[in-house]
Amino acid sequence: MDYFSPGPRELARKLHRRAVEHSLAAINRKLAKAETDLGLLGWQQADYDPETQRQVQEIQGVEKEQSRLVNDSAEVAKELRDLQSERQTAQRQYEDQLRQLEGERRRLREPHEVIEKQLAEKRKTEPVFVQRIPELDRELRETQKLYAEFIQVSPQTPQVRQELARLRERIVAIPNEKSDLRTQHLRTASDIRNLEEQVEKSLPDILAVEEKIRVLQEEWATAEHGLNDRLAVKQDQKKQLEAKMENLEASKSNPYLRIGQVLADNNIAPLNQPEALDRVKRLRFEAGECRQIILESEARSHAEKPAAVKLSMILWGVILLVLLLILVLKG
Repeated sequence: MDYFSPGPRELARKLHRRAVEHSLAAINRKLAKAETDLGLLGWQQADYDPETQRQVQEIQGVEKEQSRLVNDSAEVAKELRDLQSERQTAQRQYEDQLRQLEGERRRLREPHEVIEKQLAEKRKTEPVFVQRIPELDRELRETQKLYAEFIQVSPQTPQVRQELARLRERIVAIPNEKSDLRTQHLRTASDIRNLEEQVEKSLPDILAVEEKIRVLQEEWATAEHGLNDRLAVKQDQKKQLEAKMENLEASKSNPYLRIGQVLADNNIAPLNQPEALDRVKRLRFEAGECRQIILESEARSHAEKPAAVKLSMILWGVILLVLLLILVLKG
């Protein structure tokens, strides 16, 4: 009795069946698509049994609904284009107005900023005059006191006389310096007042333009928000219509499959693409061959004695285990 062959033989049959089953599944998917395509191409050119005829009527109803949805989708698409065009036109108008106002603001602000800079410089120098006058008064008192002390020195040496001359010059110069400072201070104060008046005069025009810009920006933000909301609504409508059309198209798949099967069973090919029927026949033949191979393999498996297969598998398992141990020990 052969104790070694049954196990590997049955194992080979099972592996072969698995491979054929995978091939059969792939062929069945291709066959379903081919039958669906056949039904799609030839569903209007034959008479069917009542059940298939009902499916044909369902397809006709679906296509009528699809036609309505296509028209609705086209109308929504047109409304979307109109809204997008309206938004682009409104945005261009807003940007043009904004550029004009910003140009006007720059025209007004440039001289205004120059005046503000001049005013800031004048204000920096003003405290110097105010601070310098008391310092000169203090210096004058100290110089006069020092002069009185030196005038009483006796005898007056050349150095003393030189110092007295210097002090007299300083006593005379300080009032003149104070007078010049007061004049400069008055002139600077006058300049500050003039510059302040110019700033006050130009500021309202600038604020008015900035207010126009603010109002324009707020109006555009509101208008843009409204347009975007309307666009979003139309885009949602379009997506919903497209989803409905896709669902309707998918719903026709099963009726087309059934119609394709009926056409193939009755050997009816589409007038415009007769090769669609040949493809279905070829795939049906390939699927039948695969099923026949599986049936024959299963019959041979049933003919094999289970006990012999089991014993053979055990023997091969022991042999493989011994070989593995030998390899491990040698290693």
